[in-house]
Parts: sequence; structure tokens; C-alpha cells
Amino acid sequence: KEGDHLPYQPPHVNAGQYAYKEGDHLPYKPQFVGKVVTTEEEVLHWTEPVVAGWLASLENGVFEQYCINFMHHHIDGPILLRLTESNLEEMGVQSTGARLKLMDHITVLQRRCKKPDTAQLTVPGWGTCLVRMMDFGWADTSEGKSGNDIKDELVQANTSIGLVSTLTWSIAWDLFFGSATSCFCHNASDECVCSTSWDMEGRPLVVFYCFAGMSAFFFMFSTIYSVLQIIMVNEMSDENEVLEFFDLLKADSQLPGIYLFVGMILFSVPVCVYLVYNINLGLYPGPNYTSVTAFSWIVSMVALLLTLWGFLYKLPQMIKAVYQAKQAAVEKDKLPPSHTYHGHFEVD
Repeated sequence: KEGDHLPYQPPHVNAGQYAYKEGDHLPYKPQFVGKVVTTEEEVLHWTEPVVAGWLASLENGVFEQYCINFMHHHIDGPILLRLTESNLEEMGVQSTGARLKLMDHITVLQRRCKKPDTAQLTVPGWGTCLVRMMDFGWADTSEGKSGNDIKDELVQANTSIGLVSTLTWSIAWDLFFGSATSCFCHNASDECVCSTSWDMEGRPLVVFYCFAGMSAFFFMFSTIYSVLQIIMVNEMSDENEVLEFFDLLKADSQLPGIYLFVGMILFSVPVCVYLVYNINLGLYPGPNYTSVTAFSWIVSMVALLLTLWGFLYKLPQMIKAVYQAKQAAVEKDKLPPSHTYHGHFEVD
């Protein structure tokens, strides 16, 4: 019962040493004035008086009246990083305006602390974006998510990758197996009729066959890795297991995307070969009709321009936008919330 001796309480701890009442001096308040806190490690070491000092420093001390609520509920740094709006209401911050505005400050602080690596990101140049496009490094920049969020993200991403890989795999597999020359011989005579595979022959057909086969295998393994990773992550029993799994998986979590992208690059080769060396409609040796030749050149040029525009301009630009968005969000979080109230909230 209250007042009993607690044998395991350290002798240096005074249960009332953090008791705070309105009007008391806040020794930690000055250190936060004009300062932007950006590291989780710093906040995790905050004691209850330090949290009260941070609270009192916000918006010229307009939230100082709630220091007593925070102290009475023993809000230290680790708890501050988990605080929600409903918690504030339970703690006695009854004014809706005050609660929402205070939650804005807390949310910004939580975001800063959850994304330490994001703050170090720089916007890559065009060449680096090309590399990130191939190794899927741009898809490994998120942080601060819970185990369940990471699990959902992987399942959704791998489901999409698996669907695309399966569709392109079936197309590439058809090109690969259709590269063989088929011959039909009449039983009553020695005459045989052979069809030219995909209307090509010689070296162009060899290149077509090799790259169609390689792209088919990359698409196949992209599908396999996508399905296996979904099965594996669903085997994790709780969030801690999910986080440990991703720590061990590391860059391998991007394997489905990497295999899909490499497969798309390889798949573009047989498509280009077909456009150029198709005997009846290709550019070489070319059809006998001028109108057909002109149409073949138009189709080939459009395909070439779309490919170059997509792979060398649009995709790097989109990847660059990922880093620009993250950098802009970090810079925005260094500023206080847009509202600044200099009055005094009424305590209900």
C-alpha cells in the first residue's frame, strides 16, 4: 500500500524530485530556444524535466502551462516519441486547438528522429540515377516504418513485380522457344519445306535467340524471388521478427526488382533485332515496296525514341524526384509548423 518500503528502489532516486507545479523554473528550457532537434539518440536520453523544457520552448512558451501535465504523467524522451493525440487528451490537454498544434510539433519531432539516414541523402545526378535505376537503390531509402508497414510494403511491391515478371516471362519464353527453325517433309518425296524462325536467319536470329532466352530466365527468377519473399515475410510471427528479417535480408530485398529491370533491358534486344532484321518488314535487307520501307523506318524510329526517352530521361528523372521529395520533406521538418500562436490557451 502507499507508503510501504520499496526494497528495490535505488537509494539515490527521490520519487518527488521531478514533481513540478505551474510557475516552477524550467532549467532546460533555454537550451531548446532556437534549436532544431534532429536525432533520435538525443531524444531517447531526455528525462522528464528535459521534455518539459522542450515543451516550454515551443512557440514562445505558449505550451508551458502543459508542463505540469507532462510531468505528472512522467513523459520522458522515449515516451514522447510514441505519444499520440489521444494520449494528449488523456493527459488533460482538453483544448482542441492546443492539442492539435502541440501534436504538430510532436509529430515533426517524431519524423525527424525516425529518419536519420534520410537527412543525409543528397539528390543524385543523372549518372547516379542510372545506376540507382539498375540496382534498385532508390527503392531502399525509406525508414522509420513499423514492422507491419514494412511487411505490407514488401508484399504489395513483390505482388506487382511478380505479376509483371510473369507476363513478360511468358512473352520472352515464347520468343525463346519460337526461335527454332521448323521443317516439314513430305512422306512421298524427299522434298522438305522449312520455315524461317521469326522471319530471320543467321546472326540476327542467334542474337534474338540468346537475348530472348536470357530475359526469360531473368523474368522467371524475378517471379520466383517475389513469391519466396512474400512467403518468408508472412512466416514472421511479429513485428520484431519482421525487422530482424529485413536487417538480415538487406539489399537482397531488392532482388525481384533488379531481376525484372535487367530482364527488361535484355528483352529490348530481341525486339530491336526483330525491327531491324525482319526479312519482310525490317530495315535490313528491307521490303521491296517503298511505302512499306517508310513505314518500317517510322516504327523503328518511334520505338528507339520511346526507349531512349524512357530509360535515359524519364526513369532517371522519376528516381531523382524520389530523392528531391525526401530532401524537401527533411528541410520542411527543420522549420516550425506553419501556425504560430502567441496567446494563451485556456485550460479546461
